Amino acid sequence: MRIAIIGTGALACLFGARLSRYADVFMLGSWIRGIDSINDMGIRIDDACNVEKYPVQAYLKSATIPNADCVLILVKSWQTIAAGSAALEIIDDEGLVITLQNGLGNFEQLSRCLGVERVVAGVTTQGAELLGPGHIRYAGGGNTYLGKNTYKEIQLENLIKAFNMAGFPIVVTDDLQGLVWGKLAVSSGINAITALLHVRNGELLSNPESEQLMIAAAHETANVAVAKGIKIPYDVTEEVRDVASLTAENRSSMLQDVLRGSPTEIEFINCAVAKIGKSLGIPVPVNEKLCKLVRSSLRGKPYEYIDLSI
Repeated sequence: MRIAIIGTGALACLFGARLSRYADVFMLGSWIRGIDSINDMGIRIDDACNVEKYPVQAYLKSATIPNADCVLILVKSWQTIAAGSAALEIIDDEGLVITLQNGLGNFEQLSRCLGVERVVAGVTTQGAELLGPGHIRYAGGGNTYLGKNTYKEIQLENLIKAFNMAGFPIVVTDDLQGLVWGKLAVSSGINAITALLHVRNGELLSNPESEQLMIAAAHETANVAVAKGIKIPYDVTEEVRDVASLTAENRSSMLQDVLRGSPTEIEFINCAVAKIGKSLGIPVPVNEKLCKLVRSSLRGKPYEYIDLSI
């Protein structure tokens, strides 16, 4: 099976490395330093006391890449449209495109570009931190959940086999939306606060104020899900605390973006929750505030002197 991974960040490197032992894997990205590092030294994964190296081929332009049976999208949400266009160039006629991205709207954007019959939405609990180009620290994780795609069952079965062998257990579900919104609740509680405070995930549990803020943002997100008729299959208070604890040494993806001076996914996480909540008449003051604060910090202007309308 030939798998293309679009992205060269932490999760892209994790999946690319581990899958490369059980499938023909290559990567496509726009980060030249990341691509050069992967091609020169392979992907390096720090796991406990060991550093494992995985030789994987990475490319800068999709035009130079052969077709793939599966394309795995692991870029930031603001890069989804470009990733969909790249996937369209390299996916086989019978191939599948899988999105395991954070935030809302990725499946819809990819479906408009590629056709809904080709796209599978997913949620992963796997975590990794980018230490440098092509170099990550594995933060652990459990299942990866995929929604059903009745058009491409054989291709999905082959992909599941490769994932399972690589140590990424797959669960196919009829009700992915509850898991999507559950992960969104956790992300809305952790990512923006760690990005604003410049702290690792576990430090949110170190004082009552940050912990309460984290839980409040997650609860607001869950309330919006309920208003949309979506049931999250677990208690978000317990889940956001557990994730912060289990990934205590991790820098959230949003904090990593802020530290690199890169665009963040705030528009697809807290800002998206705030917009949907307000449209449904659900109070979302914490998500609205976090949205505005991150926007303000990225623009380099004081909060009180910037247009912060949702």
